Amino acid sequence: MRLLWGSIAAAVVLGVAALIVFVPNTGHSTATPIDPTKAPTRYRVPRTVPATAGEKAAAKSTLGAFVQSAFIRRNLAASWPLATPHMKNGTSYHEWLAGDLPVVPYPADAFRTFGTTLKYQYKGVLGYDVLILPEETAVGRKAGQEIYGCELHDVHGKWLVDFCYPRKTL
Repeated sequence: MRLLWGSIAAAVVLGVAALIVFVPNTGHSTATPIDPTKAPTRYRVPRTVPATAGEKAAAKSTLGAFVQSAFIRRNLAASWPLATPHMKNGTSYHEWLAGDLPVVPYPADAFRTFGTTLKYQYKGVLGYDVLILPEETAVGRKAGQEIYGCELHDVHGKWLVDFCYPRKTL
């Protein structure tokens, strides 16, 4: 009986040892590979290029229409042509119309108005902060003020929204 139990224990130990030796590690390294033979890549902040008054007005007009459509999920077909291909990436037109778009929604029944502030400007790129102000109702007080960071790109002479994300709730 002891010989049987000893044989079973030895078989289990040998099986575990064989698994350790012959089965490769399935974990993945999170270490960043560093190639000491290459020169380091340095990030340089793009040069600020002031936009013209016409460019700013066109960008604000696009952003205004986008906020009225995409943020509060009303008439979503109007916001589809105002988005860059980067923003539409991974979302079909039908998904967009169903409300599955890459902009965090603001409750439509709490929305009163919005304001914009130009934060940065590069050649063909304008960055805005968009402040959403709620209605003076219980729903509006619950939703609170929201600030979104939005970036617009000049795509073939037309300003399109490249991304919008909520930055903070006030």
